[in-house]
Amino acid sequence: MVRPADMLVVDISLVNLRLDGRRLVRRDAGAPAFVLAVLPPQHVVEQSFPADSAPPPEPIKAVTAGPTTLAFSVPDEPQGLDLSLAALLDWARLVPLTVPTGLSLPDTPGTTVFQDAPRSVLEFPTRLLLTYDDQVEWSSRPEPHRADGRAALWHARLHGTGDGDVALRAFSTVQGRPRLPLDAPLGDDNMADLVTLTSRAELIPPGGPPLDVPSAPLKSEQFIVTPLGASVRLHGVWDAPVDNESRYLAAGRPFPRLEAYDHITGLGRDQYVRVVTRGHMCLGHRASHVLEFRRVFVASLTDGIVAYVRREDRVIIKEPEVSYEQKDRYTHAGREMPFRSLRLTDRATPVIKPPDAPPSEPAFPGGPLRDQVAFWVRLLSDGSDYLFTVIGTDHEGRKVSFRMPLVFVPDGRLVDPEAGMQDTDAETLLHRLYLEDKNRMRCKLDGQVMAMAQPPDDAPGSTSHAVGELTFGLGTFVPFNQAEQGRYSVGRPYVQEAQVRVEAVEQFTGITGDREVVFDDTYLERSMEAHPAGAYLNLREPVKLALGAEKAGGVASPQTALKLITAQAGVLPDAFTKDASGAIDLSGIKAAFAGAKLLGVIPLDRFLQVIPPDHHGTLQQLDDKQLEAVLQDAKGLLPAPVLRVRDLADGQGKELRYVWKTQLGKLGASAHPGENEASMLPVDLEGATLTLDARTVRSPDAVAQATVQGSLTDFTMDFLKTAQVHFDKVEFRSGAGKKPDVTASGVELKFLESLEFINTLRSALPADVFGSGAYVDVDGKGIRAGYKFAVPSLGIGVFTLSNVSLAAELEIPFDEEKAVTFRFSVAERQHPFGVTVSLLGGGGYFSMVVDTNGPQQIEGAIEFGGAAALNLGVASGGVSIMAGIRFSLKKDKEVVNGQVQLVDVVSLSGYLRCSGFLCVLGLITVSVEFYLELTYVKHGRQSVVYGRGTLTVSVRIAFFSKSVTLELERSFSGAPCDPDFRMCVPLEPSWREYCEAYAPQPHG
Repeated sequence: MVRPADMLVVDISLVNLRLDGRRLVRRDAGAPAFVLAVLPPQHVVEQSFPADSAPPPEPIKAVTAGPTTLAFSVPDEPQGLDLSLAALLDWARLVPLTVPTGLSLPDTPGTTVFQDAPRSVLEFPTRLLLTYDDQVEWSSRPEPHRADGRAALWHARLHGTGDGDVALRAFSTVQGRPRLPLDAPLGDDNMADLVTLTSRAELIPPGGPPLDVPSAPLKSEQFIVTPLGASVRLHGVWDAPVDNESRYLAAGRPFPRLEAYDHITGLGRDQYVRVVTRGHMCLGHRASHVLEFRRVFVASLTDGIVAYVRREDRVIIKEPEVSYEQKDRYTHAGREMPFRSLRLTDRATPVIKPPDAPPSEPAFPGGPLRDQVAFWVRLLSDGSDYLFTVIGTDHEGRKVSFRMPLVFVPDGRLVDPEAGMQDTDAETLLHRLYLEDKNRMRCKLDGQVMAMAQPPDDAPGSTSHAVGELTFGLGTFVPFNQAEQGRYSVGRPYVQEAQVRVEAVEQFTGITGDREVVFDDTYLERSMEAHPAGAYLNLREPVKLALGAEKAGGVASPQTALKLITAQAGVLPDAFTKDASGAIDLSGIKAAFAGAKLLGVIPLDRFLQVIPPDHHGTLQQLDDKQLEAVLQDAKGLLPAPVLRVRDLADGQGKELRYVWKTQLGKLGASAHPGENEASMLPVDLEGATLTLDARTVRSPDAVAQATVQGSLTDFTMDFLKTAQVHFDKVEFRSGAGKKPDVTASGVELKFLESLEFINTLRSALPADVFGSGAYVDVDGKGIRAGYKFAVPSLGIGVFTLSNVSLAAELEIPFDEEKAVTFRFSVAERQHPFGVTVSLLGGGGYFSMVVDTNGPQQIEGAIEFGGAAALNLGVASGGVSIMAGIRFSLKKDKEVVNGQVQLVDVVSLSGYLRCSGFLCVLGLITVSVEFYLELTYVKHGRQSVVYGRGTLTVSVRIAFFSKSVTLELERSFSGAPCDPDFRMCVPLEPSWREYCEAYAPQPHG
């Protein structure tokens, strides 16, 4: 039927009705009769455009809906119906028919017949099939309505019972038609959700109870059909699903994420569409993605006024605060998350950039799947990330605020646009999003103080730091339990790393600023109490700390790398490792102290030993009283150095303290196989105890005052198996502006092997060489301790021993580049000892200097001979013959292959000196001296032998004298080194001949 007056266009079909003269009556009185009115498409879906886009220059893509069929049952009235257009359009007399609940497909494809009866099917919006969910009625004007010479457009209005809203339900979507535009206001996933949420169809997964679907019908306060399209106002709101996604998928339905839906059209054109889908922010807060589509009218230079649908996206926070105290959701029981809760102060964002559009031909059939894409929330104006304001509550209830971008993650199944819209898991998708720009997860706190871990009950505030930055990571999806309504949580944020200020490190190093830290592995896996020192953070870059030897009395240079941040023991080196069973010990203590030195050159890490586990607990609860008790206890030990910072009692400054007490052991394996450890490390520290206690007091208006005290007990130094010095205890104390105070007790010097004979002189020496007559000198360069002892001249008959002196000196330099040296001497070169027996006499000296690198200088000489004199009055004369041997060994620098090396310089000399004189009457004197010397010198690999002889004759007569000297010197050099076997026996052909010479010869 076409009526131009009011533009009516309708197809009317009659079922089980016949014309009886002037009226329509039932053909089969026992069967129902129906009137079907088929109207033109009631909706046109159009392409939408972002809010910041210009008016579209080209024709807009649009897709029309299919026809709408209204089915009515004819009441059983004897008079029947008039065969007139007015009677067939008087739908108030007829009974509207709805599609039965639970049905989605007609009896015959392409029809609206369900259960052998035609039903009302309204295609609105395009591709979505609606029907009535309650009793309704239609009202319309059968005849054209005219006023002021104009006819109103024909229309029919749908009414609910009691003039209330009309309840509608979507029972199916249209399949097999061209795909909707990807940027249509209502996507295929939205329409599938409308069917699930409004159809009231029972969904039963295999082997389980029916799904508890949050079903609610669509409410329509206006639904008017016209030949040009419907004018509709639809509204729907649904609760969150109780059952999880897997049950929906098992029942053959997608997980519904639609939360609210509003639709306003005028004559089939969209005026306003609002689609709200349910999801979560990546931190776990429930949120909604709101899409609003409005028809706008814009002036165009070429087309005049242009009307098109503009899209605006927003995110609304539905759950402002989320708690993270449910530790079962975390891999490490929540220890990786320093916040108890996070609160978002932003309830709604400005207009944001739409998610990346899916490909034009997605792998999934059925149209757009935009609501299954996770995306960064970015501003539409400039594309930058929208920074949410977050207020975090730490473990001590302290609140800090920061700003950070967030990802919106839709509930249910996710797809990855960059992977061709294939299904993906949340972890993979979120990691890809985060890798786009890792700086997105960095949040600036600008020095706000927060607890990075739950502090011990007896030490509140011990885990708090001024935080510059936090870098978050996010865990995977974890389903909530049934009591929590089956929601999906993306809320497993944790802190990957942080930039914090570590006061102890700043105070000791003098360098301020944030340091990058991560959570300690043991703390994450087992808790703070499981770590021997109670560590909870690690410095990503260890901080080297060294107290100079001059501040430690020259005994030790405690150089180490600080890494562990503990609740009560301060900052420690990373000395803790795990064995095969997972138990934690201190076997890493050696690596932590690589480079630390004892006595200037002795590597401390080679003598450190693993502290027994019964001492580990001292680090977890170490207050000042307990610390003092450990230092005073002879058996007490601190497994690792402790750095403490505390406020002074008067509040006028801080005290910095470095304390360590450890027991040393036997020499460990060398890091460089093959080196001569006996000469490199001439010290026995087994059983020795090293104690260091360094304190620095800093006040706001005064210079820092530093004091260092400590001790090294029960150790022995052995110098090339020639001399051994044992110390019961060496104590040291130093302070600002004061000379270091060093005391030693129980010091004993003993000579070994070839020098053991000197021990026989011990009866002539003091019992304690550091008693009276000994000396200890401490200056800015090091410590010199030793003694000098002179043996009185001894004369027995013709035997005389004179000028004998003994000296021993130990030097400990503060400069680590210099070695500890030991010097021993018998007499000196400038003052040799003398021995006389009757006419024979002699003398000599000996000195030796050794250090931890070996002998540096050995020098000695011995001289012997005889002398005789005769005086006859008129003439007198004398003769003497002396012979001697000198030996010298010292180190010298030499350039070898462009590098400066130390080489040995060895010198061995022997000489003979004869002299005589004759004097006559005192007027004439004749003297003769003969000197012969032979010397061997080896300098590195070069050796030289030279000889020198002189003869001197002097004659003096009265006042006239004359002297003549004759000299002769010869030398020759040896080869740089002895020839090796290869030089003596070349490979070819000598080697073959050499071997054949030793081959057995056949007999005969």
